[in-house]
Amino acid sequence: MPFSAPAFAHELAPFAFAAVASLCLIGGALAVYYLGRLTDPQDRASRTSAAVIAAVTVAATIWCAHVVAILGVDGSALVGYDPRMTAAAAVVALVTAALAMTLYGANGGSAASAGVALGAGVAAVHYVGVAAMRGPGRFALENGELAIGVALSVGAAAGAFWIAAKIERRAGFALATALFAAGVTGFHVIAADALSFAANPRLAPSGLMVGQEALELVAALVFAAVVIGASVGPALRARLSSGRSAARERAFADLTREGIVICEDARIVDVNLAAARFVGLDPSVMRARALRDFLDAPDPDRILSASLAKPQEVAVKAMGGEASWVEISSRDVAIENRQRRVFTLRDLSEQKRNEHQIRHLAYHDPLTGLANRAAFGEALSSALKRGGEVALFCVDLDKFKEVNDVFGHSAGDDILRTAARRLTAAAPDCMAFRLGGDEFVMIGTGADAGDADKVALRVTERLNTDTVVAGRTIRCGASVGYAVYPHHGGDVDTLFSNADAALYRAKADGRGLARGFEPEMDLALRERRALQQDLTTAITRGEMFLHWMPQANAKTGEIVGFEALIRWKHPTRGVVPPVQFVPVAEETAAIVPIGEWVLRTACREGMKWAKPGKVAVNLSPVQFQHGDIVELVHSILIETGLPAARLELEITEGVLLDNLTGALNTLRRLKALGVQIAMDDFGTGYSSLSYLQAFPFDRIKIDASFIRTLSTSPQAKAIVRAVIALGESLEMPITAEGVETPEQRAFLAELNCEEIQGYLVGRPSPVVSFESPFSRQRMLAAG
Repeated sequence: MPFSAPAFAHELAPFAFAAVASLCLIGGALAVYYLGRLTDPQDRASRTSAAVIAAVTVAATIWCAHVVAILGVDGSALVGYDPRMTAAAAVVALVTAALAMTLYGANGGSAASAGVALGAGVAAVHYVGVAAMRGPGRFALENGELAIGVALSVGAAAGAFWIAAKIERRAGFALATALFAAGVTGFHVIAADALSFAANPRLAPSGLMVGQEALELVAALVFAAVVIGASVGPALRARLSSGRSAARERAFADLTREGIVICEDARIVDVNLAAARFVGLDPSVMRARALRDFLDAPDPDRILSASLAKPQEVAVKAMGGEASWVEISSRDVAIENRQRRVFTLRDLSEQKRNEHQIRHLAYHDPLTGLANRAAFGEALSSALKRGGEVALFCVDLDKFKEVNDVFGHSAGDDILRTAARRLTAAAPDCMAFRLGGDEFVMIGTGADAGDADKVALRVTERLNTDTVVAGRTIRCGASVGYAVYPHHGGDVDTLFSNADAALYRAKADGRGLARGFEPEMDLALRERRALQQDLTTAITRGEMFLHWMPQANAKTGEIVGFEALIRWKHPTRGVVPPVQFVPVAEETAAIVPIGEWVLRTACREGMKWAKPGKVAVNLSPVQFQHGDIVELVHSILIETGLPAARLELEITEGVLLDNLTGALNTLRRLKALGVQIAMDDFGTGYSSLSYLQAFPFDRIKIDASFIRTLSTSPQAKAIVRAVIALGESLEMPITAEGVETPEQRAFLAELNCEEIQGYLVGRPSPVVSFESPFSRQRMLAAG
């Protein structure tokens, strides 16, 4: 039976034309949008993402347009579609679209190459898709007409690519979309006309096939999914990216040590962890509250408004903790299209602590923890300004220098710390200060000022007790002088001067005592200061002169030398005894130029003597602390011509107490000059025996206090006998001071004491005479 071929219409149905055009417009618009992003200066990941979306969108548009176009052809001869070839058409669409996007992006927006790839892809998809059609016969394409469609597709695609790359305005976007849609739609109109069908009953379709309705449904779903993905996906991605970006920004904001607070209309919109830590609250609790509520300031609104122009320092309230100091500054920024103010809080707590520590160090003594001299001046001025009675107590530790030198500086520091604790314990309501060294002061007001005598007594009793330092019991003791405002002084300087005068009296009366200021003390203090002033000019005015104390051989009575003794004839005071002005000169270091004058004068006069006797000169410990005493002695010997062997320098152990190592080094250098070194006042100090071991003195001088009591004190005799025996064993000659009677001389001569000096030998005199006041025979007779 002959097969009757079904009728076949070549033209595209109107509904199919409209559907294809709509698909191409929608897909083209999305593709052109992403084409524009391919040439934007973005990061590589963003460009790759745009290329992928554009390729998928173009491929889906081409494939779906092909399916709709085929479905729109009169399909009376069409039975179904081969699913494998249909899927292959989709793959071809995706590959050619990806190639076109790659060429467009890689060649910097090359429209020609990309257009050729895309136009060819449209034709290839259609060709493969036609091959998937199944019916009772063979479907074929007219190559001539198809070539026209391909040319149209290529040209339209190239134009769309070029416009997308060159024209960034809205009109360019619309024109590129229209060209893309016209090219694809026009191709399928021409391709529909080029499609033909040759019936052949022997080619009846068989095997797996997909029906028209199913393919139509798949195409609709694919296109819908691609369009939705291309449209919503970037927005979702941007939202996720924005969320991740916001999370990163918050993480960065939380990592910084600076507090960040974002406000709108003076209320907190957001806050980072650092700012929340300042107030001790969770960030969520702070949101929606006013920032001013967290500032510890009289007028927080003024600070917040001023911070825009200049950073302000302010304390931030801390919930259940200590307030934090911050430097707050701000700027206005647009966030999410809203005008907001961002406040930055820089932590100043450590800086404030450092400033407090620096101020504390500036006004406190690091050893005792008491306030220092700088704080004392401010405190006393403030106390006087407030009015009422104010007592000022001056406290000095007695013999602290000797204790410090004998037991070491570490023990001295312990003594000072102990004294500071006892001061504050004895007068807890007084302000205590350490001015330096062993000088302390206290300021008492109210009842402490009214009972200043009782406070001073408590302090002396508390300080004059034993102190155990490094296992040793030490008693340093203290003297206290006090004056009360306004009775004893109307200003800071006067009050302090009068309290100091009272302290001087306490020391003079025997130490370990407390004395209040009395008017006559002011006279004595002024007298002392006047004496200090006059001492500075005594040498230049020629008021100083020397007396000479003869020294004789204990057995023969022969004068062997003289000790130089300084005298001062004041123009109004007359002759001032050395016991009065020498201590004052040592306190003010005036003894340095005076001692130099004595040494130079003694050497110069010694060169004029009739005999080359010994010239003995006392050196003060102060002279060892100022300048180079060795260089001074050397230069004076050269200047005067006195042989070094004739000069005997007498020192007390006070020279060694301050700096034993340095003093011994100086003594060795002096001895290297050839001069003699004598230990004066031996037996009256702390550790003379250790000094004799440390340095080979040329002579030991026994103090006069032992000689004067020889006749009444067996102990004195024993001590003198022991010292002379010690001198013999160490091969150090002995000179006994204060010899006034023949009996004393005879006792010393019997013990082989080498030299004596005292009134028996001769009194100090401005004239040097080697004629002994008593003859050798008288001395022998007396012996």
